[in-house]
Amino acid sequence: MFAKLNQYRQTLNNFPLPKPKKNQSQNQYKFEWAEDLKQIQEVQKFRAEQFSKQFGIHFANGLDQDVYDFGCEHAVLRDRLTNEIVAYTRLKRFQGFELAKSYSAQEFKIVPELSDLSNVVEIGRTCVHPRYRNGRALSILWMNLVPKVLWEMRAKYLIGCVSIRLDGNEARAYYTHKKLQNLSLAQKINIPSQMKFEPKHPNYSFAQDEKIPKLFQVYLDMQAKLSPEAFYDEEFNCLDYFVYLEVNNIAKNFVLNKMAHR
Repeated sequence: MFAKLNQYRQTLNNFPLPKPKKNQSQNQYKFEWAEDLKQIQEVQKFRAEQFSKQFGIHFANGLDQDVYDFGCEHAVLRDRLTNEIVAYTRLKRFQGFELAKSYSAQEFKIVPELSDLSNVVEIGRTCVHPRYRNGRALSILWMNLVPKVLWEMRAKYLIGCVSIRLDGNEARAYYTHKKLQNLSLAQKINIPSQMKFEPKHPNYSFAQDEKIPKLFQVYLDMQAKLSPEAFYDEEFNCLDYFVYLEVNNIAKNFVLNKMAHR
């Protein structure tokens, strides 16, 4: 198994980025881990900006801060030309008996269902700048997480939450919820919500409302399981769904294949 993982790591190191468009450098993005307070405050500002636009909420001091930031690994993807942050997520490893302290446990009843697991990595607060939401930036961000998740954290399971806003987006939230209800047994995990919520049928909708959001599809393509039950996040006025991935079942070439066919 480790021979295959090392071979995959070498593939990642040698993977050439596509040729840039005009006025772009050869490598459009650069990846880094935020390691000091200044960098963490920068990502907190980025998160606040993205979540404010997406969910219409206000953050004190213009920073999205919570207690879960402490002890997390903060992953940052930047535009190499402008140095601005374009995508972000954070990681934290738990053992099963520690999962009650996770963000996911505040929204879903993962204890005691997952308490026997070991090396569980929670991924959260994922966000992408609107100009970079074609999927490429997110794929590159994920690609750069692989070495830490597989070899340093030795993750066996990945968990987290994926969200869809309600305000002005009721139709898409409704159809996304219905699609999650109809996932195959291999694509869903029956983890109950701490506050179960059923979106109402919209008065009207458009064809694009029936498309599942990009991040939801990314998780499904990675062989993740999603909860059919939604948690209503009152602060963000959105619906959250639990995400569960068994690392051994993740298609290792997912990111490379997605990028190669763009």
